[in-house]
Amino acid sequence: MDTPNLRPRLMSFRVLSFRAENKLPNVIQTEIGFEMTPTISLGLALPATPDGQIRGMVNIQMAGRAAPHNSPDEPLADFSASYEALFVYPKEAPEADVSARFESETHQYMLVAQAFPLASSHFQRELMAMGFAVGNLPLGI
Repeated sequence: MDTPNLRPRLMSFRVLSFRAENKLPNVIQTEIGFEMTPTISLGLALPATPDGQIRGMVNIQMAGRAAPHNSPDEPLADFSASYEALFVYPKEAPEADVSARFESETHQYMLVAQAFPLASSHFQRELMAMGFAVGNLPLGI
């Protein structure tokens, strides 16, 4: 069971970068396949002062490309993005308890499960703004 005094709170979510290159002027009526590869990193920052708070960080890098189904080796568009989610643990949370909890896969999954849908939905919106119909891309992990 989760201990409320150890539960982190999502403080901020930022888009650090988004880069895209669309090589096709019109993608209407073209069947396109998408490849997307996320890379997720987690980190724990201990406070430098006794009154500081412990912070958890989730960094998500996404790389993707779009290519026609009939010629997947000829990409029509390349995409990359970087996102950062910052979590803050309660001030009264003991450093040893948070550090031990942060090592567990379940706790890491809980942090990523909050950040990844935010990154995916932004990534999807940017692709839609470029004219790609990507309503079927998964938003979760």
